[in-house]
Amino acid sequence: MKTFIVLLLIVSFSANSQKLFPSIDTYGGVFEVPEAEHLLDPNKNYKIVFDITAAEKNPSKDMNHAYEAVARVINLYGLEGVKKENMDIAVVIHFQATPTILSDEAFNQEFKENNPNTDVINKLSENGVKFYVCGQSLRARKYADYKLNPNLKVAVGAMVAITHFQSLGYALLKM
Repeated sequence: MKTFIVLLLIVSFSANSQKLFPSIDTYGGVFEVPEAEHLLDPNKNYKIVFDITAAEKNPSKDMNHAYEAVARVINLYGLEGVKKENMDIAVVIHFQATPTILSDEAFNQEFKENNPNTDVINKLSENGVKFYVCGQSLRARKYADYKLNPNLKVAVGAMVAITHFQSLGYALLKM
């Protein structure tokens, strides 16, 4: 009997700790939280702008954690019943995160590796996320002549892009 109870607890714990991907598969897995108060209205439209500045300790090998966070937010909203169509998400990349937007070809030229961020950027873009890179950072970091991921647009500056989206009612999430 004790063995059965232990086994039941293990199975129960495993089921409760299973990551879910309600909106974006592969990235940004979330956990179901049955005791959580539902704060979101599934019929409301949500606008979020992400400010991504940080690089990983090993940016040539590791995907930038901020892109995983963008996917996680979309999945959290999906867990609350908000459809991707009711989310308007923009991502502004600058400072140390700037190299993450290079094409695989350009990244390989610079770092001798394929860009570990390509797949997540492409997946998020396929799901409606808009990406902007700071033109100032491109020039300051000497990436202006490199080929970029085709899912990106260049803004004159990150500060312009972020304040533009904020003036349109987007909530700011700094990464």
